[in-house]
Amino acid sequence: MPCPDCLALEGANVSVSPHANLLLHSDAGINFGATASGHVEYYVCNACKTKWERIRARSEPEAEWRHTEKELE
Repeated sequence: MPCPDCLALEGANVSVSPHANLLLHSDAGINFGATASGHVEYYVCNACKTKWERIRARSEPEAEWRHTEKELE
C-alpha cells in the first residue's frame, strides 16, 4: 500500500520534486525523435517500496509521475 507521500504523487506533474523517502534508483537517456530528448528517472520509496518513474524532457511539459513496472533491485 502506498504511503501518504506516494499517494500525493498520483497524477502530479513531473515538476513536483520527489518526496524525502524516494530514492533515485537509476536514470536513462531517452529520445523522442530528431527534435527532442530527455531522460527518465526511476525511484523507489524507502517507506512503502512503491516504484515510480518520471520523464524529464522539455517536449513533455505535461508529463506526470507514474508507477513503473521496471524491475528495480
